[in-house]
Amino acid sequence: MSRFHEVCIRADLAVSRLTAFLTGVVLLAMSVLVVTLVIARYGFNAPIFWGEEMARLMMFYLVLIGSAVALRRNQHPRLTMLLQALPQRAARGLEFVIDAVVLGTLCVLFFQGLDLALEEAIMKTPSLRVSYFWVYLGYPLGAGLALLQMVGRNINPHAFDGDDIEAIE
Repeated sequence: MSRFHEVCIRADLAVSRLTAFLTGVVLLAMSVLVVTLVIARYGFNAPIFWGEEMARLMMFYLVLIGSAVALRRNQHPRLTMLLQALPQRAARGLEFVIDAVVLGTLCVLFFQGLDLALEEAIMKTPSLRVSYFWVYLGYPLGAGLALLQMVGRNINPHAFDGDDIEAIE
């Protein structure tokens, strides 16, 4: 294995692990926040005014970052039944078409999301008073991570079949 390929695999594993870690952190933080909101509202009759907006923003980021993880691990809804019914060569061709459509969609989402983030930067969220730039930055972030996961899936296709370090050796 060439040194360049080994570096690419290690970078891919780092990005994959970071993406999965971020997904877990956002999910945990959102869960703690929602439980806190429920307890504050119904237990102490003291709702946290910014909490619902924060939970909504966390869910937005969770979906976009988590989609990259699901894409990498082939856990997105797909045409699995159709792919299994087709002959192997036709199934590979259909998978190529599906990947090309997903790749195109992610590219559009990345550039349009970046444009949206820059255009809406002057506006602020109602409760948190955070610039919508940070809200809409989730689109290019999620699309960029998903693009990296698609590339990584082709560089290191068996990374999550077992111990991903074995893929390097």
